[in-house]
Amino acid sequence: MQERRQTKQRTALLEALAHAEEPLSAEQLFSKLQPQFPRLALSTVYRNVERMVEEGAVQKELTEGGVSLYGLQDRHGHYLICLNCQKKVRLTHCPLEAVEKQLSEETGFSIESHNLTLYGTCPSCREKEKKNEKT
Repeated sequence: MQERRQTKQRTALLEALAHAEEPLSAEQLFSKLQPQFPRLALSTVYRNVERMVEEGAVQKELTEGGVSLYGLQDRHGHYLICLNCQKKVRLTHCPLEAVEKQLSEETGFSIESHNLTLYGTCPSCREKEKKNEKT
């Protein structure tokens, strides 16, 4: 694979992803970088993040709604996502550490990373559902 030139825009994209608490869409990245790069096109953001995915620097995940989200490859995340309002909660701890260790011991695999996304209904939406059931 040929070496890509590290442009100011690519560096800024990587920095934006490094400082993000959760994966971002190309549109969110575009909005973050627009003040710094007024001539930046959304297509440039898409092209660059897709190249970074191919190169292995960035990880791509697809939401239930079909939106691509991008995050740095070396980071793993754990999320709860509401199927009704799409609220996303990032877990602050890794609930799979013990499972990962056990699987590694049982299978001999050296586990490098993982992601966990659990889908359900948030408390606010559950409360709305309860109110609708009563009426």
